[in-house]
Amino acid sequence: MTVPCTILIPTKDRPELLRRAIKSALLAAPADAEILIVDDKSDPPAQIILAEFDDHRLIALVNDGPNGAAAARNFGLKTARGRIVFFLDDDDEMLPDYCSEILHNVVPENPSVDYGFSAVLLAEKSKGAETIGNNKLPQGIIAETEPFRRKICPFSTGFWCRRRVFEELGPIDENLATNEDTEYLCRLIEAGKTAWFSAQPGVRIHTHSANTPTGTLGHVTTRTHSTSRAQYFLTIYNRHKRLVQSDKSARRHLVRRYIKLSTKSGRLRESLDFAGALPNLSERISARYYALINFTAYRLSGKHSKA
Repeated sequence: MTVPCTILIPTKDRPELLRRAIKSALLAAPADAEILIVDDKSDPPAQIILAEFDDHRLIALVNDGPNGAAAARNFGLKTARGRIVFFLDDDDEMLPDYCSEILHNVVPENPSVDYGFSAVLLAEKSKGAETIGNNKLPQGIIAETEPFRRKICPFSTGFWCRRRVFEELGPIDENLATNEDTEYLCRLIEAGKTAWFSAQPGVRIHTHSANTPTGTLGHVTTRTHSTSRAQYFLTIYNRHKRLVQSDKSARRHLVRRYIKLSTKSGRLRESLDFAGALPNLSERISARYYALINFTAYRLSGKHSKA
């Protein structure tokens, strides 16, 4: 049986934060929705937290395949019954009106829209305040003329998609420990899918700090070495040749992300060689200059990542 929406929450070793995420999803989800909690082999099991809630919308799954956020989301997507699937990270909160806005206003009035994302509230306990982030686009269908960097998003920024689009494009890449969201957005753009931006924040994103509960798993990005992250961007760049060749802003973004992470890990020669293979002279000069500036800055600041 199909339901209006699924809120999909992958979780790994974040029991206290998961409780907060579930509460927010219960407030946001319609009465006839489902909330899938995909436990990526947590210790202690997420079922301990789920036992505190008595709500028919909550469904617990244990990922019996490979570990990782992408694998957990793919596992949940195989089960999801929602026509629209919302992604929510286990350390964030969905804001109460977000699902309703997408389901009752955006989707019915814009049948051509395939997926979307939103502005976010950034909560920083250390500052005791919230700011709005990811808010560089106007409300509505995202224009093709927008720069590539504004057309992509982390899955954490209120990302939602029609389930039929997931079925069409296939699973999220489980070989990318980070930036699998960037790769998937490249696929959506290459496939000509239409995106929607919600200018009102859809989620509250929490930064981990000294106040984060003991035993809570840190952000995967901070746990992944720059060398690996650089390689993931290189994979994305090489995989999406058609997009890279046709969209200069996409090429520039992916080139700079690769070079920044590669030079951070001390690999200047690899960065310069990569820059030297770019399509035209001006881009080669610009990329090499960018590599040298970044390498020098990281060296002087002592922020080089060591393997």
